[in-house]
Amino acid sequence: MIVEFPLFGAGINYFPYEISVLRIFEPRYLLLIGDSIKNNQSFCVSKSLDNIGQIVSEVEILEHQDISNAEQVVVVQCMNLRKVKNIYLDDEYPKASCELIIDVGLPPTEDELIVLQEDIKRSMGKMLEQGLDIELPIFEIETENRIMKLWELTSKIPMTDETRTKLIEEVDIKKRYKLLNNYVQKIKEMKF
Repeated sequence: MIVEFPLFGAGINYFPYEISVLRIFEPRYLLLIGDSIKNNQSFCVSKSLDNIGQIVSEVEILEHQDISNAEQVVVVQCMNLRKVKNIYLDDEYPKASCELIIDVGLPPTEDELIVLQEDIKRSMGKMLEQGLDIELPIFEIETENRIMKLWELTSKIPMTDETRTKLIEEVDIKKRYKLLNNYVQKIKEMKF
């Protein structure tokens, strides 16, 4: 089913369940956020406003705070990934018609996820030891939903925009797991 959403061109996509902060200052996006808060409505965050077929992140607002009359900080959580079918730029703020992205395939086993989590911790520790300015992730979500756990692990490790995009665009869960696992293994072998 295709649904229309307000579209925020933030230049990034979020992984499902990932929490992030948006700093809003453009008038059209202040209006978008205001309408989303007023109507208790989700919106989509995209890499661009001109790429039909791109994957966007449907987010909900968790918290918001006015910094000034012309600026807000908004904490959002990604709920779903959607594919853009059409973009409309003629309204007060951009909108897009999108369809839900459905994952296919089997998720990794619990044991595979436990090993991946430990590898991510070791990789992040190695990055810290080498002097990279990053924070060690906290793994708070303990869940029996292995798909959700895979997304949580994916959001914990720093990565390039290219790697992030590959993971977001991969709908086969097992292939997504392999992409992430290969990435983590490469980090473990790197010298910083």
